[in-house]
Amino acid sequence: MSLSTVRGQGRAIRLLGPMLRSKKMPPALLFYGPEGVGKALTGRELGKALNCLAPSASADACDACASCTAASKGIDPDLKRVDAAYQAGLREEEVERQRSVRVDTVRHLIKDVEMTSLTGRWKIAILEDAERLEIEAANALLKSLEEPPSRTVWVLVTSRRERVLPTIVSRCHRVPFGALPESDVLAVLQGAGVTGAEAARLARLSEGSPGRALQLRKLEVSDPDEWAGEPMAPFRLADGLPKELHLARPVAEAHLRRIAWRIRDRGRRGAPGTEGGLRELARLGSYLRSNVDPKLIVQLAALELERFS
Repeated sequence: MSLSTVRGQGRAIRLLGPMLRSKKMPPALLFYGPEGVGKALTGRELGKALNCLAPSASADACDACASCTAASKGIDPDLKRVDAAYQAGLREEEVERQRSVRVDTVRHLIKDVEMTSLTGRWKIAILEDAERLEIEAANALLKSLEEPPSRTVWVLVTSRRERVLPTIVSRCHRVPFGALPESDVLAVLQGAGVTGAEAARLARLSEGSPGRALQLRKLEVSDPDEWAGEPMAPFRLADGLPKELHLARPVAEAHLRRIAWRIRDRGRRGAPGTEGGLRELARLGSYLRSNVDPKLIVQLAALELERFS
């Protein structure tokens, strides 16, 4: 892939183009927008283009040289993608238990990016879920952003910009991302091997987010049409959640997304009270993120759907 092949984010790519062509990069970029729409992917492709050995006329990556190949395989030592798996590896813990970005992770990364590349290349760090930075971690990052090394770019990725420390936001060049058209989501799913009716259904459920669609597929959450109207369904769904809280939360969130889509669909067909139902699901989602019991959240969400049956 290359920046030119990132789907549905023309505005973001246009904002990055002049920086890439001039090689006058700000020390920190903030990629913000809906979850799962290609923010981290764009960060990787930007880093790949910066160090490409045979860039195109538009300064995009050739996607064929040794540097681009290493970046695509995730083995480029000068391009770091920091996510839950990265932190889990550092801490020798399970990926699912990474609920925040720790200060030791940030300090490890700072040491890495501040080491000048032996070949004079750019050092790029893509920090996902920037809103999950612990206070101490955010402060450590802030110090690095105040005195950034040359030829170093931090790409902070977030789907909840309002939760990123304001002093960090103020030091970043902000690049907005948006939801993708359903046709682009469908194309991404087909590229990932999801075809036919399943791809079309997931694209409709995705709310413009290919990442969300793929997560729904992975979690195998049942379609509300399969259980809506069953008196015991809310309790059966809750009992079906994993026992471990860190595993139950993403499944509960997937149930909320599917139920919200079903309520929205019924609203399009004329069912009254749609806006109130969606507000209630948004409230339940905020409770879930605040560590309320996922079983209770799923029960209440399923009962909310029953009002539209």
